Amino acid sequence: MQQQQQQQEQEQTQAKEKEPPEGRGARQPPRHLPLELGSTEARGEVRFAVQEERDAASRDLERAGFVVAELEGVGPSRRGRLGEAIDGAIERALAACRATGPGITSGHDGDATLSDQLFRARRIGRQGLAIVLGPLRAATGGFSALGLEDSATLRFLADATRERPLILVLDAADETTGSYGDPVPLRSLLRSASWDDEARTAPDAGPLFVERSVPPEEPAAMEEVAPVESAAPVESAALVEPAAPSEKPAPAGRPALVEKPAPAEKNEAWRAWTLQLTGARGPQPLAVLEKLFAESYMPLANAIASGLDDARARHAHDDFAATFAKGYTDAFPTLAATTKRPRMVFDVHDAAARIARLHGARSTRVLVVDGMRWDVSRMIEERVIARLGPHASLADELVLWSALPTTTPRQLETIARGIEALRSPAALEAEAEPPRGRTAEHVRRMRVGPREIHKLDVVEARVQSARGTVLRDLPEIADAAGEAIVRHAETCSPRTLLLVTGDHGFAIDRGGSARQGGASPEEVLVGAFALLIGDVH
Repeated sequence: MQQQQQQQEQEQTQAKEKEPPEGRGARQPPRHLPLELGSTEARGEVRFAVQEERDAASRDLERAGFVVAELEGVGPSRRGRLGEAIDGAIERALAACRATGPGITSGHDGDATLSDQLFRARRIGRQGLAIVLGPLRAATGGFSALGLEDSATLRFLADATRERPLILVLDAADETTGSYGDPVPLRSLLRSASWDDEARTAPDAGPLFVERSVPPEEPAAMEEVAPVESAAPVESAALVEPAAPSEKPAPAGRPALVEKPAPAEKNEAWRAWTLQLTGARGPQPLAVLEKLFAESYMPLANAIASGLDDARARHAHDDFAATFAKGYTDAFPTLAATTKRPRMVFDVHDAAARIARLHGARSTRVLVVDGMRWDVSRMIEERVIARLGPHASLADELVLWSALPTTTPRQLETIARGIEALRSPAALEAEAEPPRGRTAEHVRRMRVGPREIHKLDVVEARVQSARGTVLRDLPEIADAAGEAIVRHAETCSPRTLLLVTGDHGFAIDRGGSARQGGASPEEVLVGAFALLIGDVH
């Protein structure tokens, strides 16, 4: 009798364990986040959860110090735009937590945008980001699957959770929602069981996925493509046409300058630059924007000024320039109230001191070359390094931003007063004519406020005097400026850090003449380079 009673109690216990919780049918027991909430080094993860679990996870993650971005109601209107919707939800969550705005540091590059958002979350004392998504089935397309773009967005976020404090919580019903993975080579996709045994057992002679077959002794076609690192989607890479085989490619990492502009019909590199600018949609991280400017925008601008007549190239150039000018003009009044700003021309003395400490220099000197925009600075740098040889070494290269308006008096005022010049700009006098002739070819010493600088006016004088031939005259202008800088560098004592910088740039109009004072990329972004004077062993 006692044995039967024990058997009945055991059967009742097993039956209770099989019963589902109230109100949820056959729902699985809650799966808690395997995350040590409150840990200062919490690791990210991806999980699926029903609505109650998602709500509980949102509360727990917020208490643990995460910025929680919730996105419910993902419908057909979000199809193909899930990445934008998630980015918008994160920005709203950050704004609700009183984080700083993205400014120009968020945008098309998903990795850089996520890094910026995590950085801003940590700046307000949060551990990381948590993205909580509602059901996604309503956003599926053909074959009841998420589109390529939306699938790529989720794959990127899932990969990011492995190394970053990012939590991705999705609806439990989406565990079976269709999606697309990474592309596979056609050879793997189309492999057929009808191949003969020899084909199936033959050793693989090389990689499956190549651009095109070439003999071993020939360079691959990819090596002939203009050396522009892609900031656009990978799909655009197939549209880049290689340059003519007879042309020598530019050195890696350095965009083509204007030493000898090739005719558009012979130099097809402009297609790559056009694709880079076309693919850069939305705000950009600062480093990406400067790289895009240096490697795509400036070479394309010079190609158009040299006679390139293509509607796509002009549209990409003009659209980038207009977007940059509007964004910088709108953001400029706020730069005085935030520490998150680009390195500007008035930061040259601080930059020189920092570089001097890194290289053990005994003294620093700042040389301002009036009107030396970015591409001209790189041309001058190459000439100076070649002329000085072992008597100087290149310590650093910089990109600096000019204050608005991009004129010489305005930049000298900011050098004299620093950030205060942005908070309360002084009334500027009319800009004087730059020195002419031989006077412009000599470096002069001057004091601006408490600062001492050296100034060279040869670039500004030559550019202003050129009418319709500015681009063609740039190599000659760089030669004259390089000779003046070399003469000045030879007067510096050993172990002197000489920082050569532009103050503002200039744009070249359709007629080949220069204009300045505006907010175009060519006028705002200028180049600088630091030389450590002394014999280099």
